[in-house]
Amino acid sequence: MKKHLLRLFLLSALLFFVPTVHAQFHVEKDDIVILFENDVHGAIEGYPFLAEMQDLFKQQSPYIVTISCGDFLSGTSLGSYSQGGYIVRIMNAVGYDFYTVGNHEFDYGIPILKQRVSQLQAQPLCCNFSEIGSGANLFPSYDLRTFGDKRVAFIGITTPHVPTTSTPAYFQDTAGRWLYSFHASHLDSLLQASVNEVRALGADYVVLIAHVGEIDLPHLVSQTTGIDLVLDGHSHSVLPHTLLHNRDSLPVLWTSTGTKFQHIGQAVISSRGAIYSDLIRVKELTSRNAAVADTLQAILRDYAAVGGRRVGTSTGELTRNSTDQKFLDSPLGNLCADACRQLTGAQVGLINRGGIRADLHSGDLTFDNLYSVLPFDNQTVLVEVSGQCLLDALEMGARRWPKLDGGFLQVSGITYEVDPSVPTSVVLDGNGIFRQVAGLRRVRNVKVWNAKTNRYEPLRPHRRYTLGGCEYFLLHHGDGHNFYDAIVLQPAMGIDVQVLEKFLTENLRGTIGSQYLKSQGRIAIHR
Repeated sequence: MKKHLLRLFLLSALLFFVPTVHAQFHVEKDDIVILFENDVHGAIEGYPFLAEMQDLFKQQSPYIVTISCGDFLSGTSLGSYSQGGYIVRIMNAVGYDFYTVGNHEFDYGIPILKQRVSQLQAQPLCCNFSEIGSGANLFPSYDLRTFGDKRVAFIGITTPHVPTTSTPAYFQDTAGRWLYSFHASHLDSLLQASVNEVRALGADYVVLIAHVGEIDLPHLVSQTTGIDLVLDGHSHSVLPHTLLHNRDSLPVLWTSTGTKFQHIGQAVISSRGAIYSDLIRVKELTSRNAAVADTLQAILRDYAAVGGRRVGTSTGELTRNSTDQKFLDSPLGNLCADACRQLTGAQVGLINRGGIRADLHSGDLTFDNLYSVLPFDNQTVLVEVSGQCLLDALEMGARRWPKLDGGFLQVSGITYEVDPSVPTSVVLDGNGIFRQVAGLRRVRNVKVWNAKTNRYEPLRPHRRYTLGGCEYFLLHHGDGHNFYDAIVLQPAMGIDVQVLEKFLTENLRGTIGSQYLKSQGRIAIHR
């Protein structure tokens, strides 16, 4: 009954609170203040502001907790260059209490992740990442803290789609057998078991530190009970304070900060029993913690010698998105795919949209600019596949359009159309990896450039074609792709950013010209 009344109090407090997405709550002496972020993706300029907020609230209450909801180790050239080492350095300077792992914490492989976890002074929490066979969790599922007369449990959970949104091969042995599980089939019961355990240990409140996102999180909450507050990441949503309802139809507060330190989240468990949250816009903050700011500057100085090297120039801005409503190919997608094709000598160049992480500005370009575009250090490979396999890959990439899916393939040496009127008939296996096309196809009119005839010709399913692109999706099932009959011709031809730099400096003679400033009609919307 006490818990039911508390939730009614929570609901009424939320309904009468006017969202501002910039204000800071007044904090009383015994309030528990939770500062949090999600999906920072290497945007380290925000950490000094977070540390300053810690200092501010420590003047008002002794109960301050700082949390990351995942995806902090990678996403910028600075993160990739240090394989997350710089990020760990500045997060330690801030002083985090807890974090859960996002899918991009696995970008450098599990051995590097384990190394970074050992260096990061905060406590990792994740209830659904375990070894197959032993069943042992790699990280603790929860932690229970006492604040005055209140006990608060923190439970970590990550998206069960980690293998296909990271690199599936990292979770398999050389024979393709899965070594780790994220328990997609029974995520709700696994989470409920942790909630039940902490409640039995005397938790008054349960805070879920999630990297799940807006597609799966509402359903997960609806299948569980006993959670009071969800701090979430993965979908880059901006949620100051959204109400969900659990299995018992009781309200659960759900909040998320966006990405790249757009906001710092603030949640409060008040001394009077209410729970509420809001977001503070980082761009409106002016004060920074001096010590953390010094750490930031030291990191930037370390990286400047590498990132500041000039590599060329661009005659205009190149975007990751299409510039024409009739076409789906983007300027940057075309540039990167051309680099893959030209530098590998393949007939077709491919790049997954999710691998391109930043736009290119007009004017002089540094290595850091290129690295920001392709920050994942993916090895470029040359493979041979059947035309049927290539058709299936294009279909897999286009299955979610018009949603901008990370697995959507940008191309060079090939053109195709996407028919949005055809529902996808792609079938995936239990791990989200392509299995087959079971019905009508959305992708049509696929043509491959013939250098001998100097024209595009229809793709033939039984012919073999050479492809140049990242091993991430060509060999390791990235984004769920399955190039099932690929034969590796060249296994290591340079990481993607090196290939792009070489294409710029040698093939384009240091200047990105006007041909790359707009969509070229390589991928058309079928009308």
